[in-house]
Amino acid sequence: MATDREHLRLLLLVARRYYLDGASQEEIAREIRFSRATVSRLLGEARRRRMVRFQIGHPLERAMALEGTLIERFHLVGARVAEPSLGASPLAAVAQCAAEYLVEATGPDSILAVSNGSTISAVVADFPRLHRRDTCVVQMIGALAQDNPLLDSPEICRRLAESFGGTYRLLPVPLIVGNVRLARALRAEESVATTLALGSHADVALVGVGATNAGGSGAIFSGWLTPEISRDLHRAGAVGHICGHHFDSQGKHLVTGLCDRILSVPLERLSEIRTVICVASGIEKKEAIIAALRGRHVNVLVTDANTAQAILNRT
Repeated sequence: MATDREHLRLLLLVARRYYLDGASQEEIAREIRFSRATVSRLLGEARRRRMVRFQIGHPLERAMALEGTLIERFHLVGARVAEPSLGASPLAAVAQCAAEYLVEATGPDSILAVSNGSTISAVVADFPRLHRRDTCVVQMIGALAQDNPLLDSPEICRRLAESFGGTYRLLPVPLIVGNVRLARALRAEESVATTLALGSHADVALVGVGATNAGGSGAIFSGWLTPEISRDLHRAGAVGHICGHHFDSQGKHLVTGLCDRILSVPLERLSEIRTVICVASGIEKKEAIIAALRGRHVNVLVTDANTAQAILNRT
């Protein structure tokens, strides 16, 4: 028994010196006064007796696996999945990932179209200071005139252009107007038409996605979704919206009485933009995100690990 324990002690010593301390077999042989061949044999025995177990991994391994599956399943250009640390805000982790991706996706003279909302505002807050004077940030969705201007598209556009060190182009209209005639007149204005055309032909677009359910479509439609329009959307199976445009579970654009009064880059133009980055998190948004991916309205998704897993489990 004593001999066996001594042999076990020798195996552990040799294995620790080799695998943990990085000592060479020659060094270990000199230390224990055995031949190098014996040290090699002892290392092999330690592995066979499962005294040595290898574990290769990284905290981001799960996130990277989810990214690969999302790209493959939805034929995306790219995906970033944030793995928030314990107790950290998923939104903060997603915003940081999106800011990093946006730096990579844009060049020194890119035209970048940007939407609005708390998620996009968080991305802008995390965006680093760059020196890209030839970058132009374009407001792709009309203003909401919300109580918090930091979440509204004009201020988001200005802040992001400042971070790039470039220029910006505002869309000087509200997102929704009261009637079709006014909307048509505003679209015909040179400043509005030029900005919408520029946003429609951007190199990169940065958008969020909103969920639609029986309770409504979120704050951006507050006061505009009449019972009749809400009923039409519900009957048509609306699950989400991007830039004010609603779509069903397959991503099909749903045309309602609201559409002709919305002032933003048309939904069908998004598919013509090289890189459309959708930043969205929260399991409650999974149906809207899936529909946006199915409809090919976006080709890059930045989300958190739990939401990514919920999306993959659902599809």
